[in-house]
Amino acid sequence: MNPKLPYVLLVGAAVIIFILSCMLLSRGRRSPSCESQPHIVEKTGSTSQSLVFADLTPEELAQVVRYLQGNLGVQLVDASRAKPSDNCIASVDVQVPAKAEVLRFLDGGGARPRREALAVLYFGNQPDPNVTEYVVGPLPTPVYHRDVTVQKYGGKVPYHRRPMLGSEYEQVGAFLETVAFAAAPTFLQEVFEYDGTNVAFQTTAPHGFRSGDRKSWFIVFQNVSGFFVHPVGLEVLVDHSSLDISRWAVSRVFYNGQYYRDMVQLESAYVQGRISVQKVKKVPRDGDFSSMKPRAPAAALFPLQYEPQGPRYSVRNNLVLFQAWSFAFGMSVTTGLRLFDIRHKGERVAYEISVQEALSVYGSNCPGGMSTRYMDGSFGIGRYTSPLVRGVDCPYSATYVDTHSLSETLSPSKRKASLCIFEQNLGSPLRRHYSNLQSLYYGGLVNSALVVRSIATVGNHDYVWDFIFYQNGAIEGKVQATGYTSSSFLHGDGLRYGNRVWEHTLGTIRTHSINYKVDLDVGGVKNSLVAHDMAFEMTRAPWSPEQQIERPRLTKKVLDTEDQAAFRLQSKMPRYVYFAANSKNKWGHQRGYRIQITSFAGDHIPEASSMERAISWARYQLAVTRRKEEEPTSTSIYNQNDPWTPTVAFADFINNETITNEDLVAWITAGFLHIPHSEDIPNTVTVGNSVGFLLRPYNYYDLDPSIYSHDGVFFTSEQDFTACEINPLACLPKTASCLPNFPPFTYDGFQNTSRFSSGLFPVEKTRGKTKPNQTQPLLSAGRWEDSAAGNPPCRTAGALSASADMNMKTVLILLVLALATIFALVCVLLTRGRAPSTCQHQPPEQEDPDDGQSLVFADLTPEELAQVVRYLQGNLGVQLVDTSRAKPSDNCIASVDVQVPAKAEVLRFLDGGGARPRREALAVLYFGNQPDPNVTEYVVGPLPTPVYHRDVTVQKYGGKVPYHRRPVTGKEYVDINALIQRELRRAPRFLAACCESDGTDLAILTTAPRGFKSGDRVTWFVLFRGVAGTGYYLSPVGLEVLVEHGDLHVSRWRLLKVFYNGQYFASTVDLEDAFESNLLEVVRIEKPQAEVVLGSMRPRHPPGSPGPLHYEPQGPRYSVRNNRVTFQGWSIAFGMNPNTGPRLFDIRFRGERIVYELSLQEALALYGSNCPGGMSTRYFDGSFGIGRFAYELVRGLDCPYTATYVDRHYLVESETPKTNQNSLCIFEHDAALPLRRHFSDSHSLYYGGLRKNTLVIRAVSTLINYDYIWDFMFHGSGAVEVRVHATGYISSSFLHGRGTDYGNRVGPHTLGTMHLHHIHYKVDLDVDGQLNSLETQDMEYELVKDPWSMQHTIERPYLRRERLEREGEAAFLLNTPMPRYLSFAGSKPNKWGHPRSYRLQIVSFAGEHLPPSSPMERSISWGRYQLAVTRRKEEEPTSTSVYNQNDPWTPTVVFADFIDNETITNEDLVAWITVGFLHVPHAEDVPNTVTVGNGVGFFLRPYNYFDEDPSVDSPDSVYFSGEQDAGACGANPLACLPPAAACAPHLPPFQYGGFLNLSLAPPPGGL
Repeated sequence: MNPKLPYVLLVGAAVIIFILSCMLLSRGRRSPSCESQPHIVEKTGSTSQSLVFADLTPEELAQVVRYLQGNLGVQLVDASRAKPSDNCIASVDVQVPAKAEVLRFLDGGGARPRREALAVLYFGNQPDPNVTEYVVGPLPTPVYHRDVTVQKYGGKVPYHRRPMLGSEYEQVGAFLETVAFAAAPTFLQEVFEYDGTNVAFQTTAPHGFRSGDRKSWFIVFQNVSGFFVHPVGLEVLVDHSSLDISRWAVSRVFYNGQYYRDMVQLESAYVQGRISVQKVKKVPRDGDFSSMKPRAPAAALFPLQYEPQGPRYSVRNNLVLFQAWSFAFGMSVTTGLRLFDIRHKGERVAYEISVQEALSVYGSNCPGGMSTRYMDGSFGIGRYTSPLVRGVDCPYSATYVDTHSLSETLSPSKRKASLCIFEQNLGSPLRRHYSNLQSLYYGGLVNSALVVRSIATVGNHDYVWDFIFYQNGAIEGKVQATGYTSSSFLHGDGLRYGNRVWEHTLGTIRTHSINYKVDLDVGGVKNSLVAHDMAFEMTRAPWSPEQQIERPRLTKKVLDTEDQAAFRLQSKMPRYVYFAANSKNKWGHQRGYRIQITSFAGDHIPEASSMERAISWARYQLAVTRRKEEEPTSTSIYNQNDPWTPTVAFADFINNETITNEDLVAWITAGFLHIPHSEDIPNTVTVGNSVGFLLRPYNYYDLDPSIYSHDGVFFTSEQDFTACEINPLACLPKTASCLPNFPPFTYDGFQNTSRFSSGLFPVEKTRGKTKPNQTQPLLSAGRWEDSAAGNPPCRTAGALSASADMNMKTVLILLVLALATIFALVCVLLTRGRAPSTCQHQPPEQEDPDDGQSLVFADLTPEELAQVVRYLQGNLGVQLVDTSRAKPSDNCIASVDVQVPAKAEVLRFLDGGGARPRREALAVLYFGNQPDPNVTEYVVGPLPTPVYHRDVTVQKYGGKVPYHRRPVTGKEYVDINALIQRELRRAPRFLAACCESDGTDLAILTTAPRGFKSGDRVTWFVLFRGVAGTGYYLSPVGLEVLVEHGDLHVSRWRLLKVFYNGQYFASTVDLEDAFESNLLEVVRIEKPQAEVVLGSMRPRHPPGSPGPLHYEPQGPRYSVRNNRVTFQGWSIAFGMNPNTGPRLFDIRFRGERIVYELSLQEALALYGSNCPGGMSTRYFDGSFGIGRFAYELVRGLDCPYTATYVDRHYLVESETPKTNQNSLCIFEHDAALPLRRHFSDSHSLYYGGLRKNTLVIRAVSTLINYDYIWDFMFHGSGAVEVRVHATGYISSSFLHGRGTDYGNRVGPHTLGTMHLHHIHYKVDLDVDGQLNSLETQDMEYELVKDPWSMQHTIERPYLRRERLEREGEAAFLLNTPMPRYLSFAGSKPNKWGHPRSYRLQIVSFAGEHLPPSSPMERSISWGRYQLAVTRRKEEEPTSTSVYNQNDPWTPTVVFADFIDNETITNEDLVAWITVGFLHVPHAEDVPNTVTVGNGVGFFLRPYNYFDEDPSVDSPDSVYFSGEQDAGACGANPLACLPPAAACAPHLPPFQYGGFLNLSLAPPPGGL
């Protein structure tokens, strides 16, 4: 061998090692792990102060137990083993100190209150058995206890009122199994194959009919997973009132509709053949249809949120800090999640917000169901807070907090991860505005909020409790219900009480009512309650006294007493109710916080009921009382078992005391009626089952506090908005390209858990199972330096000398080590290659072939639009002027859009194999240059090469459209602007004095409609101070002008009236004369700087760490092809009408068409003011162009950064097609919430759940000042959700005289004018075919004699069903009661015999409709109705017309005429839905209105359409049991998430073309 060869190989190996090391290092630099950055926390005082509210620690709980055991002088038995005749500790919880004492400590420098515990003890082993409550303290080493029972309740608590212990349920279970069932062996064995293990029991409550009773119905189910929906028809009434268990007895037995004295009689009747037996099919242990096990294998990973620089909140002890928020949290054993000392910007907003009770009232024809009124607080909402599953119950990377409790045991128990805290990017703006008026700019703030969540599994139901904190100072309390429905055995007239959901299972009707306590301290402890609302007033127009005008006026009332502040459940409540402080904001208004409730509550139990007082809090949707220490809660855990003599009766709190300038508490009830249906199998979904309240600042601040957020975005057309220092969104591709850190999945929910005994309610048990070792996390990119594969040899090699006498042996050793090092480095590099640093997109599953059918609905392409223009120019025989230059006396093309073919023709093509319909366009032309000027509409076709046109105007409207009805063009606004500028030059001294202006820097805003009668074209224009880069809408100067512009010749237009600061003048010359004669009160408005002007959206703080971002680890799971979107069973064709905006067609789920058309129709804004422009404004936004003004969306703010963005093309007021690029976005949204879930510690330990991921299609329209966010959402449960949020700038008037009768002052001279928003939609549902009927379902109470105890009566809910036969019955006026369940029903039944249906559910806070006496009301008569259902007709395609705006007195389309009482049974039907809200602008609307609380819309929800919830087939489903290793990928797909999601999101460079090719000529009326 050549002696030089080893040396050559050694040198070569060293070079290779060097190269591989460089490659390794370069890869490491490419995708660093996301690292937490120190975040800004506003100082709020000592973090230890919050400990005054803290839950007891395990050590403190143990100390209390030891103290009680040693100091009460009686023997205490462990409650988990206690008999009713024993003494035991039922629970121990923190005793929160008195509020006055706490505030002295927090605010006044007083001593820290003593830390004490509240112990509840059952004394069964004494002559007078009772329940006693002791306060024990001080902690941590107690030395005293005091009995507070009499002080709290006026006497000892009778023993029969005690909540049942888990041990008592076990004892009842043993009684049933060993005593009761032993009496009917033949029946049980032959009918149920009973073997002692295959049945489960569920309790009912309350327990009897009168005070002192303790008789409970126990319902028998098959003992399988999800047993709640497997009734067998047997129910047993057990009398367990005696303290001696041996004296318990069966009082009644029920089987399949028949009652028996006891099990002996049942057995005898069965043996003698006198029983109608209904054998129930035995199901496997996994529950079969009730199983939550996934039905489909896991697929592509769902979207996630990650925090590029770590969480921006902090959790210290029980204190949370986030942005300007701070609050203390805790968990009550009985009532669950509660918050204290909630502060924003350092000021306390609320002292306490807490859950009080969750009530369910059932109806059934089985005894257990009909007698059930669960008061979940008595079972323990906090106690049964279930361990949260990361990635389903909360975001994977949320902060999880353990809670501790002591209930029914002598040892404290820990609930691991039972509370989560996280920041959620809601995927939409909190506020935004796009401006192309006066100046080009964009400003906005993403809606990123902090969420605190717990989930309580109380029996069958899982309640998701959320408190959400928004950056604008708003707080939301929300609860969403999921879990299993409770059921009865279907027999007899069972369908009177619910729906059949399986072969023998009746999903029983019930009401859910949730009560909250909200102790607001607004600007201090002492508050008053104020109500604001609206009413229309008829007034003469000051500038034209012969004319009348209806304008909204603000009604104000201080509610002085508790009686005035108690609003009954279904009664009308003022739209604005707020707690008012003694202090005022900068603009002179009382600082306030408004309460806004979202609820779909069923009816409250009749007050004549003997148990109603126990739940009398549910009488009221809102009741405000004086705060008293002796009224800490609205109910009591003792009310459940003795509702006939309630321990706490909330109705007694309301005793007409004064509530002016007092410490007040709001008691809020929200709820919903639940009529279970087949889609509740296996679980109820959270979609549409969300209720709660918002607390919103109302003149509390001087402007919106979110303007100080570090997340604010603002840039102008003059700036380089792709530069980081200008626009923080441009930094995201760099700052967000890091590897998200997801810890290994762990779950300890089955350790030390409360298990339900025999399906009843729980007793503490400890499982001894040891968890297997967790999978080791993958090494991150920066850890390979410590790999053991090659480092020791490297160190050895480095230690050797290179002396001249190195022998061959040493060289060979070095060579071997070098080869080993090379091998190790190659392995590392290959391993890294298998875990790509950048997220790689996987192709979405092909759901069905894209055959181009959806193109039948497609918007016109630029080429088609151009072809139509060329055809019209060459074939009409008249000269056509480009509309952008056209005078009123010219002919021009106003717009061109697609002409959607007739529905029958389309369906023949889509479903029947017919020919593809001709593709045609609808062209609107203004003919001003002819003897009879008019508007004409032509259908032009076929495309792409048109050869014909036909006039459809008479066919559509019954005649030619008069020319004065045409919408105002941009060129017309330009000419009006020139006229106004000429007129302003005639008052130079006035303008200089009032506004430091020559008129050229004033912005001009149109109003509409234009006059008082048909034919008028007379418009008020309002003048504002225009400052570049700001929203001038907030800076009125007090000057308004009335322009007559109806003549075809611009030279004949004239100014008719001038208004300034409450006075009217004939001309600007008269105005100037009055000024010079000192006859005019001039309010001098100085020229502001852009940074300080009211309308500035410039961020007040520099950018901070980015908040949570969405990303798709394996790419989008939806596909967009042409105009069609597909996503997990959904298929939707989308488009954009230039006038009415977004529209969807042929919406299918799982291949079946559900909706033929879903489209926006109109957006109405109706104003009130004491200025002429404001009082006469009724904007019909469709006439300006909702779709036309849907501009480019800003990625990362208007939609998630990685959404799919789509361009839209249109031709309006031009001969050249225009493109609004990226003006529609499509994305899958991670709602950070379960769609459905259940945690089971009853009979078997398992968890099943499914994330709520939703496909969103969004557009945003900027219509002068307002920005409307249009959302269409598609859920995995088959539900469609439609939502609109309003943001942008408010419109304002100049503040003068009695201006605050019409709004609030929001600036030095600015009145935020009250107004109504009404939004109208068309929904052409085709449910299981084209022909549908309209069915309603609602509830009523019936008073019946108790079948098993005829001397007693019971009030039970029952289901009232009705089919609406005619259009008149199906037209529901605004603000009137509507059936709670209203559905489109097909002609075919589902598997269980119910009509396949889709339910409409509306969410709205609408103001009043314009009075019918108004001469313009017919033009917006669609606004009369919250819902109207009519027969579908091709001649009724839209509810309104663009021509209605400028002639509302003789409207072109009158929706009211659609309702002509035709039959609507088994017809093709359309639902016309109106949603809206009353907006009383306030200081926090400056600079922008926020979207929080200003979202309205509706749901379309499957209602017996499927045979079970279709989401059971989702590949995202999660299920694992206590016997499985939840941390193993094979058992739980969530455990696969950390490695699968460990890739760096790819964010493209920020781009924005929204300012390209734009003229500052006014789009929709701003000059």
